[in-house]
Order: sequence, then C-alpha cells, then structure tokens
Amino acid sequence: MLEELRFGIFSNNSANISTDRLTLVGIGASKIYVYSTWENAIEALEGSIIDVAIVDDSLHDTSGAKCVRKLRKHANRALPIIMVTYDQRKDSVLESISAGCGGYVLRPYSMETLKRHLFAAYVSVTPDEIEQELLSASWDMVSNGSFDEAIDGFEEIIEELTDVEKSPAEEYFEKGLNFLSQEKYGKAIIAFNKAIAMNEMYAEAYKGMADAYKGKGDMENYQEYLTKAADIYAVQDCLDNVKELFIEILQNEPEALNPFNRLGVRLRKEGDYNGAIKAYHQACTFTPNDPNLYYNMARAYTYAKDFESALNYTELCLSLDSSMEPARALHTQIVKQIEKNNGKRNKIATPKVSMDDED
Repeated sequence: MLEELRFGIFSNNSANISTDRLTLVGIGASKIYVYSTWENAIEALEGSIIDVAIVDDSLHDTSGAKCVRKLRKHANRALPIIMVTYDQRKDSVLESISAGCGGYVLRPYSMETLKRHLFAAYVSVTPDEIEQELLSASWDMVSNGSFDEAIDGFEEIIEELTDVEKSPAEEYFEKGLNFLSQEKYGKAIIAFNKAIAMNEMYAEAYKGMADAYKGKGDMENYQEYLTKAADIYAVQDCLDNVKELFIEILQNEPEALNPFNRLGVRLRKEGDYNGAIKAYHQACTFTPNDPNLYYNMARAYTYAKDFESALNYTELCLSLDSSMEPARALHTQIVKQIEKNNGKRNKIATPKVSMDDED
C-alpha cells in the first residue's frame, strides 16, 4: 500500500532529505517530492499531488511546527503529516500535536520505525473500507443519475449521526484529550486522526446528498445538506481549537491536578458553554469529589440556560461542601429562575455522576 502513495518531504537539511528519500525508496516508494521552502510547496498542495507529508525541523522560510500548521490549512484536512525530528522535548511534541501532526518520529530512526508510523498515520485518516466503498459507490450513482439510490447510500453512512448525544468523531476526539492528559502521545495522535477522518467522511456524505438532491431538482434539500456539510467542518474547527487550548494548558500548567477543569473554565470564559460542560464531565473522572468542579458545572449549565441541570449540580456541590456560599447563592438564583419559568419547582432527578475513580 505505501509504495503506491506520493510522498512530500519538507526540509532544508540536505542530509536529512537524503536519509528520508532513501528510506522511502527502501519501503517501495517511487513518487517523492522535496520542498525546501513553504512558498514552493503551496502550488503543489493546492494541486493535491501528495498523499503523505514528512516534515523536518525546519524549512528555509518556516519552522517544522509552523509548516505542519500551514499544511493543515492549505491541504486536505485528513492529509497524514509525520514530524521527523531530533527534538524529543515534551513541549515540542505537544506543539506538533497542537499543530496537527499525524505522527512523531525521532531521528535517527530505522526503516521499520518510519514504515510503522507512516502506515499508522495513513490508516488512521482513512475511513473504514466498507464505508469508503459505499461512499465511492454512492458518488458513482450521482454521476450516473441514479439519485434516489445515491441518497440511500449516503444516508447509510450518516445514519449513525442521528439521535445520538455525540458523534463517533467526537468520541475519538475526547479519547485523544484523555490520552494527552496521560502523556500517551502516540495514542492521542491516532485518536485525533480518527476524529478528523470520520468528520471528513460525514461531510463528504452530506455533500453527496446535496448533489443528489440537486440532480433531482430539489433545491431546498440541496441547500439543507450543503449546510450540514459546512456544519461538520465548523465542528472540526471547534474541536481543533479545543485541542490547542488543552495543549496550551498542559504546557503552561504541567502540574495541574485536573487539566480538564482548567479547560472547562477557559471554555466557559470564552462563551463555549457546551464545550465547557463536556470538559467538566471529563474532569469528573480525575477529581470526582471536588465541590468546586460541580460548582463550575452548575455555572456552565446556568449560562447555557439549562437551569434544571444547573440546579442538580449546585445541590451536588453543596452535598460535598455545605459551607460553600457562592454555590448556595447560585442555588437560590436558579430556584427563582425555575419558578419564574414554570410557575413552580418541578421535582428533578439527581444526575448520574460517577463518584468512583476510573483508570
């Protein structure tokens, strides 16, 4: 499989370029392109002439990490990008993951090591084989004018997105954050790659649905599914921002007892209340008996106007620390708001929050 791919080497170091090129030839690659400056690479990237990028510590006009970030901006989101470097500092690894690398290989490396990382990166950004075949077949149906059959195929791909609290892509993303907090960087990279690949597949399916409806002359559904495709990309942008913020916390507060609580606070202050709530729920696995955490959750739910959930978390906070006056004041405010909205306080079930430590 690897021998069929087109590789791009991004480096200004002639010795490293020679090593990487010989290694790629050794694993069977025949299409290898070299870019010593970012300026030379832009046209090639926009023409999609490479399938995998290998990025060195620097180019003549940018650093390796900045090159990765630029690749993410100008190339296909799912392009596998492998950082190959001498730098094994924790902050450098985190910076590269934040930029969007799909693998991190330390020099000097063996041919088998690079091959393993290339394979893992490429596979992790490639959708499931069956779903990929279904996606391709559905696009063929659009081309052939079989619009109803194409719609059925695309719907089969995206049906797992309906009636679920979070998509499989978001689940992979949350796994990536957890792996980062445990310093399992290889697993984190793979999880983030999977999240991007799945979002790419869903967006492609929605675009296919849009084209199929356009072929049928149904412009209302055409616009609807085109918007849904754009929404998927907006979600991925949001996930990327959260990942960068979380890595910034890990870099600047390496001794933080609960980095997810820190993430929740930052997201809440930025107005991303749903993102903050998700971060706080993950924080529960770190410090499940922290009353301040549940107070923060209650505040986020209050800002999100989910007053019933906010009430439950103030009560949980006060059950752990009855002397916490800010939580008591917030509890009173929420009760008044619920009474104002409903005319009376309804009985609300206690949220299911695990109070046990998890591995």
